Amino acid sequence: MASSSKTLMPCLALVILVSSCCEAREFVLGGKRSWEVPTSPDEFNKWAEKVRFEIGDSIVVKYDSKNDSVLEVSEENYNNCNKSNPIKSYNDGNTKITLDRSGPFFFISGAQGHCEKGEKLVVKVLSAKHSGYVPSSPAPSPVDDHNIALAPAPKKSGGSALKASLKWYLGRHRLNCSFKAVFLDSEMDCGCLHTQLNSNTFLYSKGRNACRKSDLFKCSTQHGLSLLDSLKNRCSNLTLQHNFRISSHHSTHAQALVIKCDHPQNADFPRYYSKKEKKPFPIPIVELRRNARARLKNSKDHPRGPCPPPKRGLVVQKLIPLAYRVLNARITLINNLKKLLLVVPVNACKWCNEIHVGPVGHPFKSCRGPRASFRNGAHEWGEAVVEDILVPVEAYHLSDRLGKRIPHEERFSVPRIPAVVELCIQAGVDQPEYPTKRRRKPVIRISKKEFIDADESELPDPDPEAEKPIILAEIPYCEIVQPANEEETALLAEETLQAWEEMREGANRLMKMYPVRACGYCPEVHVGPTGHKAQNCGAHKHQQRNGQHGWQAAVLDDLIPPRYVWHVPYVDKPLERELRNFYGQAPAVVELCVQGGADVPEQYKPTMRLDIGIPTNVREAEMVV
Repeated sequence: MASSSKTLMPCLALVILVSSCCEAREFVLGGKRSWEVPTSPDEFNKWAEKVRFEIGDSIVVKYDSKNDSVLEVSEENYNNCNKSNPIKSYNDGNTKITLDRSGPFFFISGAQGHCEKGEKLVVKVLSAKHSGYVPSSPAPSPVDDHNIALAPAPKKSGGSALKASLKWYLGRHRLNCSFKAVFLDSEMDCGCLHTQLNSNTFLYSKGRNACRKSDLFKCSTQHGLSLLDSLKNRCSNLTLQHNFRISSHHSTHAQALVIKCDHPQNADFPRYYSKKEKKPFPIPIVELRRNARARLKNSKDHPRGPCPPPKRGLVVQKLIPLAYRVLNARITLINNLKKLLLVVPVNACKWCNEIHVGPVGHPFKSCRGPRASFRNGAHEWGEAVVEDILVPVEAYHLSDRLGKRIPHEERFSVPRIPAVVELCIQAGVDQPEYPTKRRRKPVIRISKKEFIDADESELPDPDPEAEKPIILAEIPYCEIVQPANEEETALLAEETLQAWEEMREGANRLMKMYPVRACGYCPEVHVGPTGHKAQNCGAHKHQQRNGQHGWQAAVLDDLIPPRYVWHVPYVDKPLERELRNFYGQAPAVVELCVQGGADVPEQYKPTMRLDIGIPTNVREAEMVV
């Protein structure tokens, strides 16, 4: 019983600390009588720069109410120390100020001459999407989206009162947090943090001395940056396991902690492949050979099934409406990007293909264009166009997708159109300027590479007046009208982001039925079962291949390149070169829409690194481990 009570206190302390970390924080400005003329002019602002304030936090200001007061003013009155028209006024001597919105708060002293001597304060509150703050709301349902479940330990006798107390306390206080911890049956169950792992490994342990005071979880003073907040906001399927010993006599057995969420907390940026590297196969060649052998083995015992319609020269009827939606989504995306470029500035490098969404270009020296070494990798920024954001990928138009491969001699006589448009045409979209052969009967195979068309003379002629889906038209630049206000810009950004997702998701579905090939050495794409024979590959050492392409199965990013750009956390504050490792990246279309007012889609949050705290200066960044 004594052993159980000794272990109960650390475990209950852990539960209390976990519950308290989810509530709003309260900061005391300075010491007992803080609001007075400081010894240095920037003393209060230096204190505020070290704290990451969030919505819902509060600041307690203590002062002599007979001789001083606190005034909340505008930025202009703050700079001029103007006390004539304050937003709010406090003179109770022990003021508690609640930060109920994001953005800067400006405070000055109400005493004569104190503001000019440095008795003023600027507090910057992070927005909800950067801080992970969840506003207060009614109590959630008992079932939560983010559950932390600890692996079960072997059942032992005794300790039932301790288990019942822990489960009751967790059930009672789970409404204060956006997650709950479930302690399963064991004699002594407790969670603690190992100090050698910088408070970042959550352990599930058992034993007489399962948790020491030095190992108990402590709330981070930097709210929003602790492990608790990261698990609460974003994480993926994760298994953490670590073993440690408290002493030679009392060992602790660590078990796995599984955290289940939808998206990872952070994800690596897509790898950059130089011109000397070959892109990897979407499916490793060893796995392709293994699957081929398995198909050959299974085909001996089972009759061969029917080929899909595209291999027989037909179109998939149920995918025709999808092809029209993808084509219209592409046209909508182009038209909306032309409008957004009039209100959201985008810069493009004059020497390389890098772009940056923001009023000024980023300071990173990453230019790979001509004579970049003479400029020390610095970019020369200019105004961007739609083609810089939505990368144009062209492909040869096939009048018959089952016809012969395009030879090298006919490479200039075959028209080239956007690859997405060619994919939609092969999937059933009819465009008079790009005619293509439509078979109504499957072809008759003579051999693997030879076939003849079936007789369609007995079939009735297709109705030329049959109703077909409407295809949108691109708006020329001279007719583009920019949004009138911020609300209209936000709605346009949401519509643009929806068109981007619809185009990518629809093209990905079409690629599963209509094969697309990509060169492993250059960006060339061919929509068809086999690549063309045009010897126009200009990649590294293409002379050894006589300019021939190395065709392989294409992925969605080959057809629609996302073109990642740096994510700008604050539009009014340019990026700093020394803080490069703290910034995230996102596709150019997504970053453009986010700066236009659209919400950040869930699938792009890992690479945008929204949950990483950005230091306020270089000196603070150097202290980050």
